[in-house]
Amino acid sequence: MPAPVKTARKKVVRQSREARVRDILNAAREVFEARGYEKATVAEIASRVGIVEGTVFSYFPSKRVLVLKVMEQFYHQITLQIEEGIQGVNGTRERFYFVIWNHLNIMTQNRALCGVILNESRGIDHELSQQVRLLNRRYTEVVTQITQDGIVSGELRPDVSVILVRNTLFGTLEHYLWSMYQDSKDTETTTLDIHQTSQQITRLIFGGISNNNQNLPDKSVKGEVSELIKKLNKLL
Repeated sequence: MPAPVKTARKKVVRQSREARVRDILNAAREVFEARGYEKATVAEIASRVGIVEGTVFSYFPSKRVLVLKVMEQFYHQITLQIEEGIQGVNGTRERFYFVIWNHLNIMTQNRALCGVILNESRGIDHELSQQVRLLNRRYTEVVTQITQDGIVSGELRPDVSVILVRNTLFGTLEHYLWSMYQDSKDTETTTLDIHQTSQQITRLIFGGISNNNQNLPDKSVKGEVSELIKKLNKLL
C-alpha cells in the first residue's frame, strides 16, 4: 500500500505590528478624507487593509482614537517641516512670509485632511475638538516665537500682542481653508497664487506691527490691505 502523500503547509507570513499600524493609518486617512469623520466607518478602513473590523479595534480602541492618531501623525510631519525650514530664514518679515507660504502649501496639498481637522475642531464632539486644539498649539507656536524674537530684535514694536498676531495670521489663513474645503469649485482658491497671497498677508501683518512703519509707503500698505479685505469678503 503506497504511503500517503504529505502536502506542504503554506507558510503564513505575519506582518510586523509597525507595518500593520502603518497600513491601518494609511487606509484610515484615505477614508476620513473621502467620507469625513462622521460618515467614515471602521469596517471600510478594515476592508481597505484586507483585515476584519475586530483587528482594527485591537490596535485602536475607537474611531476617535484612530482619527486622532491620523491627525497626530500629520501634525508631527508638518510641525517638523516648519520648525526645520524656519531655521534657514533670517529676518522677522521673511520668517512670517515663510510660515504663511508654507501653511498655504500644506493646505492646498492636503486640503481634504485639513478640512476634516477644521471640521472636527469645531464639531459637537468636545473631547475630539479639544484634542485637535492641543495638536494645533505646537504647530502655531512658531509664530509666537517669531513675534517674540522680532520684539527683542527691535524689528517689531514692543507693545505688540503676541497672541493677537498669531490669531490674526492663522485666522486669515483659516478663511482660505474653509473656502477650499466647502467649495472646491471656487476658482479663486483652487487656483490660488500662493506666492502673491503670502506676500499680501505678510505685508498686512508685518506692516501693522513693524517698528519701521515710516519706511513702508502708505499707498502700498493701504492698497495691499484693501486687496486682502476684498478677498476675505469673498470667502466669508
